[in-house]
Amino acid sequence: MHLRILWVLALTSLLVLLRPSDTQALSLGYTNGKLGIYSSSVQLLTVNSRQILPVQQSDLVFPDYLQRSHIISVYEEKVAQSPNSSIFLRLLADQYLRRFREMADVEDVLRAEQAARRSLTLQPRHNQVSSMLLASALLSQHQFRSALDVLNNSSVDNPNIVSLRASIQMELGDYEATHQLLQNLAQKEPNSGQNAVVARYLELTGNLASARQLLDEAMQEMDSFYTMSAETRAWFHVRTGDLAFAAGDLTLSEQRYREAIDLFPRHIAAFTGLARLLAAQHRWQDALNAANQGIEMMPQVETLGYKADAQLALGDQEGAAETEDLIGVVAYLSKVKGIYDRALAVYYTEHGIHLTEALEIARSEVAVRDDVYAEDTLAWAAAANGQWQEAQQAAQRATRFGTEDALLQFHAGMIALHLNNRESAIKRLTQAVSLNPQFHHKYADQARQVLANLMHSVSQNNLSHS
Repeated sequence: MHLRILWVLALTSLLVLLRPSDTQALSLGYTNGKLGIYSSSVQLLTVNSRQILPVQQSDLVFPDYLQRSHIISVYEEKVAQSPNSSIFLRLLADQYLRRFREMADVEDVLRAEQAARRSLTLQPRHNQVSSMLLASALLSQHQFRSALDVLNNSSVDNPNIVSLRASIQMELGDYEATHQLLQNLAQKEPNSGQNAVVARYLELTGNLASARQLLDEAMQEMDSFYTMSAETRAWFHVRTGDLAFAAGDLTLSEQRYREAIDLFPRHIAAFTGLARLLAAQHRWQDALNAANQGIEMMPQVETLGYKADAQLALGDQEGAAETEDLIGVVAYLSKVKGIYDRALAVYYTEHGIHLTEALEIARSEVAVRDDVYAEDTLAWAAAANGQWQEAQQAAQRATRFGTEDALLQFHAGMIALHLNNRESAIKRLTQAVSLNPQFHHKYADQARQVLANLMHSVSQNNLSHS
């Protein structure tokens, strides 16, 4: 066991010293999304490990997370012994961020930020790894502008930094800047982490099929590396599951989420995605079980929302009320921390409660990160509050790139219908149910019914004019 710990410690140290494998604290679309960026040296290392292992790589998992706290304690001791070592501080910051992704302890993000800042103070130049770690820590705290400022002061020639900057620009909704950065990356040799960033851009800009193909290839590459972090590999399975859901391939989506859980049993996003999928299929008991497993690790608003919906569907009104109370507690804590959770605005709007607060949250979110999902949240919250002009403008911004997301199209279609734009409503609602016939546990059926009524009305009008 001691030798195994030493091996894990040596390997993780090598990964960080070569290149930062942490840009996984990146938010890429709904909760905390993540990326892995790896150097050719690390790839060479993992190729060598492939050659000596007699079984399929995808059947093996590198259990680095089991030794995470021990590794951290070793580096904390090293930093205490050598407080002026920028390298040990860099290694420690990376491990704090890894544990944050694995255990969801917010204190680890703050520790990572402090360690990365100390490393940069000791070595302000030629310390791009610490810059990326600091940016990731800030990003996890939704300090998007600050994270971008850190990277803007770093080398523009480093493809990993360019990739990370592109990801932050997508969070901020600056897709033109993202496109330019990705054009610069096109001249470089790609890796799976960078391809994940490109896939996200393709997904948001109306190229879902291309995004799925690219991300699936990246996932397969990650699975071929035994020495890849279990949580990192699981994230790629979650993201491919997300895109499969968006495309209406619910069987594959469920498979990917369950694979992610097998790879890393504490992956909160996997349980949240699975709960969403099961709720959309009205598999309420399974949805409740998946949501409960995610909540046990971290009570996120989105996951709690799926739990409350499942409880209501199963007739447990008392339990649903208790879950809604817990959502209120999480909302209060987020507000204290200055984080405006769009998931909370979505939950309030969908359930017709606290609508004024939902609109305030949505507006605040747009001010911080004006991406297509922030605009979509604002559009739906504004509509629920009767602010139809604001809703229309936000819906137009949310769908301006043709994002192939059924929920975005549904919102835009229903807003268009209220404003008597039937042609646009039919177009949007048709696209929603075509993309994913089971995109939402409530809205999918509503979309089909409204669309049927609209088509009947159009048919009747045509007959009356013939």
